[in-house]
This record gives sequence, structure tokens and C-alpha cells, in this order.
Amino acid sequence: MNKILVIGTGSIGKRHIGNFSKFFDKIDISEIRKDRQEETKKKFKINEIYDDYKIPLNKNKYDAVIITTPPHLHLPIAELACSKGNNILIEKPLGMNSTGWEEIAKICEKKELINYVAYCHRHINYTKKLKDHLESGIIGKIINANVRWGSYFPDWHPWEDYRDYYMAKKEQGGGALLDESHGLDLIRYFFGEASEVFAVVDKISDLEITTDDNAFVTLKMKNKMFVHLSFDLISRFTFCKIEINGSKGSLIWDRVDHNLKIYNAEKKTWKTEQFTKEDFLEMYINQAKHFVECLQKKTQPMISIRDALKTQKIIDNSFLSSETGKSIKI
Repeated sequence: MNKILVIGTGSIGKRHIGNFSKFFDKIDISEIRKDRQEETKKKFKINEIYDDYKIPLNKNKYDAVIITTPPHLHLPIAELACSKGNNILIEKPLGMNSTGWEEIAKICEKKELINYVAYCHRHINYTKKLKDHLESGIIGKIINANVRWGSYFPDWHPWEDYRDYYMAKKEQGGGALLDESHGLDLIRYFFGEASEVFAVVDKISDLEITTDDNAFVTLKMKNKMFVHLSFDLISRFTFCKIEINGSKGSLIWDRVDHNLKIYNAEKKTWKTEQFTKEDFLEMYINQAKHFVECLQKKTQPMISIRDALKTQKIIDNSFLSSETGKSIKI
């Protein structure tokens, strides 16, 4: 593979650069902050550096464009990148809302462009193991699930003032619901599509942010099961757990302790399958390998724009439900 462009070199942008440097000969970057330009240049072998993403996209052809800016910029960058015939990887969430993304999907289909949205938690080995357990019927008929996804936002990037980080700013696409929508993507991955949503989304803490810091979402799935999801930016201890209850037992996916727990209702016993933090972090390189393989073989990625749009529409309707106080059909 020859050359890619990474637009945005914050923490996730640099992680992508490190992973994709194993597969591409040349990496260009576009970054508006001079300090990040210098930091990235010192850490990696960078081919060209641009202040404005429009310049390289109008000047060069890339094997892929990696979009790792705040969400409010995802759509205009994707529009230009795809119009120039570039394959794209977009960091999650897809964007601020669903508007405009159907048109991008159509352009990608017409031009046969690979398009992938980075809901990377699907690439954790114990996520795949959980899906295997569910498909095996080990806990019988699935009845409901509970997702608890929370951490303390000021602890995320201790090297910078949290108030300056895009996650603190509603206009840039920050907030608990948009950022922690990994949980929504995983629910769709495990159980299919939702038919209805009721949500309460608000900013209720003393954090100096303009985004939501709490989101409570209840989904009715098309398979008739119920799912409750709790997202927050205020938990002083990090929680990242999915509990699934069936007619014959329960399954718990725990991304903090890196394990799966299986409860057998008949025997009244728990079994723990232990994994490691390295298994969790491996999701990033697994994701990079998946994207590169799609580029090489011209195959559809696990999470295309069309797939991520289904998650985005749940987000959009969660905000709408919270605003109206009503349950919304999806």
C-alpha cells in the first residue's frame, strides 16, 4: 500500500498513525495545531504536513483518508474525500446527526469506495467470544440486557484542561451519548436492530461543559427484547459492562476487568473466562488489519457508513425522545 492521509492528530489520530505505519509507505497529516504537528513529526515518520485538509485532498490521491477530527467536521471532510475518489475511515460517532450521510453512502457505492466507521469494540477478542456464546444458546432465550458505560471525564486526558477538549463542547459533537455510543453499536452487533427508543439526556453535574454528561436510553428491539443503557461522564470509577439475561442464565461482558462471566441457572454456578488488557488494546491493530484487508480485497467492511447510520439514528432519536418526553419509533 502506498499513501494515506490522516486528518486530525489528537490521541486517536496518533494511534491510527502508529497502526497504519505498518501497512503504508507514506503518511501525510492534516492538523491545524502547530504543537500537534511537531509532536506527531517527532514521534512518527511523516511524509507531508498540511494546515488545511482541503489542500491535500485537492492536490493528491490517497489509498485511504483517515478522519479523526471532532464529529462536527466528519461530514464536510467525508464529502470532499469521497468526491475525489478516496476510500475513507471515519472515527466514531459517524457525525453530529444523520443528515447528509445517506448521500455519502450513495457516492461510495457509485464509486466503489471502501468506507468504514471505527466502532472498534467489535474487534476485541472477548467481544467476539460473547457473540459466539449468544449464538450457541448457552443462556437460552435472551430477554433483556443492561449496559453501564461511565467514567470521569476530567480524567480522560490528564495532560490537558478537560474544558478545552472537544468532548466538552456540544457544538463540536462531544457528550456522553455521542462518544460512548460504542454501547449502542455493540447492542446492534449482538441483537440486531431497535424498533423504539425512550431516553433522558441531560447535563446535570458541576462539570464545566456544554454537552450532556448523563444519558439513559431504553430500547425495544425488533426481536422483542428490552435493553437499558446508561452512559455518563461523572463516574469516578470507570464502569464498562454489558449484562445479558436469558431464560437459562446470564452473561456479563466486562471491559474494565477484561472478562466474561457466565451464570448457569440450572447449576446455580458462575464460570469466568479471563482475558487481559492487551486483548482489549489489540482491538486497534485488529481494526487496522480489517480495514487494510478490505482495501486490498475490495470487500465490504464490518461497519460501513450505512451500518453506522443505524446507530446514528438511535442517537438522533434518543435526543428527540429526551426533548419531547416521548417514546420514538425508529
